[in-house]
Amino acid sequence: MIHSRLAALALTVGCLSGSVAALAAEPVRCGGADSLRIRGDVPAAISFDVYQQLQPANAQRVALFQAAGEVKRLSDGLAVCEIADDGVDDPSAVLVHVPQGKNAWWVSAANVQAAD
Repeated sequence: MIHSRLAALALTVGCLSGSVAALAAEPVRCGGADSLRIRGDVPAAISFDVYQQLQPANAQRVALFQAAGEVKRLSDGLAVCEIADDGVDDPSAVLVHVPQGKNAWWVSAANVQAAD
């Protein structure tokens, strides 16, 4: 009796953890036109001011801002959503939201492409 209850509990936990894993792997849901992919590994800035200070980006600047938590690397092929109304009139910069993240990040427009 106890053995069958433990087996049922293990099965339930296994199913629940499988559901959680499935939810974590869900793709980013954006409006069709707002769906983008990162092209190449790219430094992403937490604010537009930091983005401007990175330009032109070089390893030393990126490393300093990354150590301060102001910049992080977004990997090639990462699905992101463009925040279209970013309030900044600079076509060289794109504000994106990444999956499983609370922050939006500024990236170079040259490092994004339309999602397939």
